[in-house]
This record gives sequence, structure tokens and C-alpha cells, in this order.
Amino acid sequence: MKETNHEEDGITQIHNASFYNLTPRFITCMACNKINKKLAVSRNDGTIDIWDMQYASFHEKTIVTGESSIEGMAWAGNRLFTVGLTGHLLEWDLTTLTKHQSQTATGNSIWCLDVNTEGTLVALGTEEGYINIFDISDEQMAYSKLFDKQQGRILCCKFDSTAEHLVTGGIDAIRIWDVKTGHAIHRMSYARQKRAQEVIVWSLQVLKDMTIITGDSRGIVTVWDGKNAAHLEEHHVLKADVLAVAVNEEENKFICSGIDPKIRIYALTEIKKEDITMQNWIKYRQKQVHDHDVKALICMGDKIFSGGMDGYLGISSVDRTTSSGIAKHGPFLQGPAVCVSSEKRLLLLRYPNTVEIWKLGKSTGIEQIEDEEEEIKEEVKEDDYPPVEEKVFLKYEKGPQKLLEMRSKHGNQITCSSLSPDGNWLVYSTMTEIRMFAFMAGEENKMSQVVRIKCLPQEFTACKNILFSDDSKTLFLGKIDNTVEVFSILSNGEIDHSQTIKTSKYIKDTIHLVAVSNCGNYFVTAGTCRTIAVWIKKDKHFKHHLNLPRYTAPTTAISIHRDSPRLVASFSDSKIFEYDLEEMCFTCTEKDCYVKDSETHCVNSIVLDHRNPNMFILHNDTSLFVLEKCLPDAVGGGDDGVKKKKKLIESKVAGLKLKFQKKYQHFIHLAWLSIDELVAVGVNPISLIEQLPGAFVQKKFGAD
Repeated sequence: MKETNHEEDGITQIHNASFYNLTPRFITCMACNKINKKLAVSRNDGTIDIWDMQYASFHEKTIVTGESSIEGMAWAGNRLFTVGLTGHLLEWDLTTLTKHQSQTATGNSIWCLDVNTEGTLVALGTEEGYINIFDISDEQMAYSKLFDKQQGRILCCKFDSTAEHLVTGGIDAIRIWDVKTGHAIHRMSYARQKRAQEVIVWSLQVLKDMTIITGDSRGIVTVWDGKNAAHLEEHHVLKADVLAVAVNEEENKFICSGIDPKIRIYALTEIKKEDITMQNWIKYRQKQVHDHDVKALICMGDKIFSGGMDGYLGISSVDRTTSSGIAKHGPFLQGPAVCVSSEKRLLLLRYPNTVEIWKLGKSTGIEQIEDEEEEIKEEVKEDDYPPVEEKVFLKYEKGPQKLLEMRSKHGNQITCSSLSPDGNWLVYSTMTEIRMFAFMAGEENKMSQVVRIKCLPQEFTACKNILFSDDSKTLFLGKIDNTVEVFSILSNGEIDHSQTIKTSKYIKDTIHLVAVSNCGNYFVTAGTCRTIAVWIKKDKHFKHHLNLPRYTAPTTAISIHRDSPRLVASFSDSKIFEYDLEEMCFTCTEKDCYVKDSETHCVNSIVLDHRNPNMFILHNDTSLFVLEKCLPDAVGGGDDGVKKKKKLIESKVAGLKLKFQKKYQHFIHLAWLSIDELVAVGVNPISLIEQLPGAFVQKKFGAD
């Protein structure tokens, strides 16, 4: 489908490509670093997504672990630890996104871990009932102690606030252990009738006053007095297993969910009975964020982070009652997962271990009448968006055609991929190797040809960023050590290494964004340390030019104007600026929330209009919007207003105003296809839901 928007500066055709069919990768566990507002999310394919939650949720990096599963995860300061079915305790380097150190535990599969409040000890629970303690102080990871073996697997464990005791949950009982001696000092069992199924404790939390809250396979949350090993109260909160329990920072509310995906919140309330005042947990609120099993819950401030089988990272509020406070982030790959070859109208789509190349069609120029369903989907309130002069849907001359589907060697996870602008070169990389192919798109009914390039320079190795120059003659590879290797693609097809750019002096953390100017003279990198560094080409080599003023929020997207050395960048707090790389000054800056959901979804990419440099086209997960650069209005009247307006004009620092906005569902990528055509790639949420197993079925009154 094509949509045409008539703007003051001409006509822009938008191709809505909705055939990007990603498989939902479900969330297995989560861990939060409350000091730095970081959230780690592990998925069933062994990847870990690191999110920055300081402002709008920003997916800043992905660790491809290569592990078969991740069953537990925890932060110790800025250090991230994981365990899984391989029986190893792993620490990850969050700069290089690789394994930092590893230790083998006693017992095979590890189901859970926890770190004490001081970040010096980590406890592991295994399939065979062993509890391992490791000393992780002073950046080490040394085996410390083994507790008495218990009967049955250990599925969850938590230190108390003093780290003197460890609470574990398994089959039919929870135990309280003395950390110094390694002996169990209390065993609290679940009473069950004869022939009843075993009670599995899936999750537990330990409060500062040693109150223990557990969720089990009966759908019941039980509250225990850990000091006296006594049962206090229990609540039948769900109709199926309670897989996750979380507690807010004030410890006056607990949140639970599971196979029955409703998220229920209970509050600690004082109840007066006769002359006695008692504290009991009372149902406080209920939320419907997910439609499938919820396997992980985390509380950070007023926010609840949830995830499970549908792969969505759900963000809701502990206290807010309206559904408008709910945001969801899909199980999508860290961008860029899409690449466009404008010269040959090709579209590259990256999947976890495959890449696809599609040939996009052209419009006939004949108007098409939308069906009722499409009209309903596109319907928006008039007061939500600026007025649009005209919107026309055009018919395709020929629909999109898949030219290539390529699977990575051994099915390894693909970390990055790219297609050259001229459509002749395809490159993809895994964590261990990189491959380059010469690609020739087949015309009409002819097959496409793919030839692997084997004679490559020794510097052509695995990477995490791939970028072609606009003329397809230069290739940039960003390595895990934050160096950037620059290669020249010669006219005879040979690949020649031309330079190594060492960025570690200027960027101290992972490089997650790269851009090169159309002229090929400016190369820009942005790191997760909030730094944007610029290199300029002199004497055929790139030399460091400048570092832009460091901003407090993460950089989410960067782009350079086609015909001028001006960089446009967006940040997770919704700020946008334009910076002149030659004059070394800001030419435009704006921090207004021009999009309703900018508090939850940050800008994913910036596309600059080469026909009008004052137009910025941006998008996030839910919207496409066009901003126009303009001088701000003077505030106040009289001589003061005139003086202020004159000062603004002299400073040449402009603002932005919203010109156009259009709603989307899961907007993944936006790029120019020709001088007046854009391609917008999205993921249909229905295609994600259709791939999921059956959800927990509940009978509703009056429904079939």
C-alpha cells in the first residue's frame, strides 16, 4: 500500500511494508540496576537486552550470549551476572558485550541466583538441591561455600537485608539458611491433602523485617514470618500458577502474576478489630498488560516492568488506575534491523539468524479506495494531530517480491547486517565471524545471484556495526573493542583495508550509533556513555574532529544532512538538536514533548528531507511525525519583545514545530526510496500473536 501526503513542499509517497514477520522471543527473567536506572531483560534465544530507563525506555545494547538458556540474572553494582542450565555462573562485560569471567557451580542446571545488598556475595540454587555461595568482591568471582544439600531442586532464592540469612523455595517447602554455617535453621512446609499435587514455589521476596512472600503453583501467594518461621496469611490471587512476585521500594505493596496473566497488586493495610490494630495485605489494584504467561516482574520507583511469553516488555504504574499509563515494547531486534538500497529499490530485513532481501514495487498512480477495516485502523481524533490537506491511497503496479533468504552459518545469531546503497554488496556478522557477498538482483523471473567474497583483509572480522558510505565505495565495521575498521571497495570488486579508527580515547562505552555524511568527509559515532564523537576526512584518512557537548540523556538516533555538514540528534528525554560540524555551534534545539507518548517511546530514527533542510522526519514505535525548523516567537511585547526577537535571530538557534503526524503499530524503520518516496517498515502485532501457543483460558459470563 502507498499513501501520499500533499505537503507545501511537494508530494511524498510512503510505502507501508508490513511483511516483516518476526518471531516473538519470550522473556525469561529480568533484573534492574536501580542506581543507574538500567533494566536487563533475557530472552529464550539466549540474548540479553539492556534498557536505559532514566527517561523514555531506550534499548541501548544487546548481548548475544550463545547460551542455551538464561534462568536467573542479577546486578551487583554495575556488574551483570547470569545463570542457566549449563551450570555456570557468568559475568558479562557491558562494554564489549562479551563474557567477562565464568565459574562452574556444584550441581548441573542452575535455576536461580541472588546478590546480597552490598554486592559482595552471590547465591545459586541448582537442580540437585545444592546452594553455592561465590565471593564477588574486588571484581573477582571466587568459590566460597557450599550449603547442606536439600532434597529436590531449588527454584528461587533471596538474601535478607543483612545477608546473614538466605531464603530458598522449591517443592512443598521454603527454607531459611544461616549463610555463615551453611545449615538450614527453619523449614516451612505447605500443608496439602492426600493425593494432591506437589506445591511448587516459583518465586519469593524477603522484606527488611524478614517477612517472606511466596508465589506457588496453586495460584496462591503466602505471607510468612521469617523470624519465627510462622505462617501469617495466604491469598488465592490467580486461577493458575504464580510465576513471579515483586515488591515495591517502600515494601508496602506486592505485585504478582503468572500463567493467569493478570497483574494483581496487594497493599499492606492497617485493620482495626475491636481494640486490636492488625496489618493485612488487601487487594489494591488489577491490571491487564499481557495476554499470555507473565514470567518476570520488577518494581522500580512507581513503575512495574513485566514480561513473559508474548515477548513484550510491559511498563505500568503501581498507583495509576487508568490504562493510559501502560506502555509496551515489542520483542524486536536492536536497530538497525532494516536496510534500504534506494538505487535498486531493495529492502534488507534482519531476523535472529536469517536475512531477507525484498524487491519493492512501484505505484500505478491510480487511486485506490480503502476498505472499512483499513479506514478504522487509520482513524484518529482530529484534535490529536495537525490538519492534513490530502491523503490518497495508490495501487501497486507490482507487489513486493522476495529475492533472497539466507541463513547464517550453523544458525548462529546475527548481530548486524547491511546492504550497500547500490544493492551490490551484502554483509552480515555474528559474534564469531563476518561474511560478505556480491549480490545481483534477478529481473523478472530470473533468479538472484549471490557470491561469497573469500579474499578479504585480515582486519575484516566479526563486528557489531556495519555501515556503507552513500556511494557504496567505503565500508565501516565497528568492532567489539570500539575500534572502527575502514575498507575501500575498489572498482574491480576487491576489498582494501584503508584505516583503523581508535575511538576508545573519546568514547568510553559501547558505540551503538554510527553515521557518515553523503560527501563521505564526516563520520559520527554515538556511545551509550552519552558521548557523540565526530571524525573528519583529511588526506584520505579520518581524524578526530570534535566531541559534542555531553548531554544527560542517551542518544537514540543521529543523521547528517545530505547537502550540508549539520548533524541532527535525538535523545530519550525527547530533546532534539541540530549541530553545525563546520561552525561548531547549535543551529536548532528543542525539548518540547511534541508527541503524546514521548514519555514512554523514544525516537528510533531520523530521516532528513533533502528537498527542504528545514523538515525533520522522525518516528518512534507508534508514530511518524514531521517537524519544521523555525525561529521561536518572541515572548512579551514592547521594546523587550523586539530586543528578544532580534537576539534570537542573531543567534540563529531555531526551534521546532509539529507539522504532521501519523499513527502506526510497531514502526521499525523509515528510509528514502527515491527523491519523493519513503518506505516505512512495521510489524503487524497480529502476526506476533498468531505464533504464540494457546493462552490461559478463562470462562467469561455471557461469552462462548
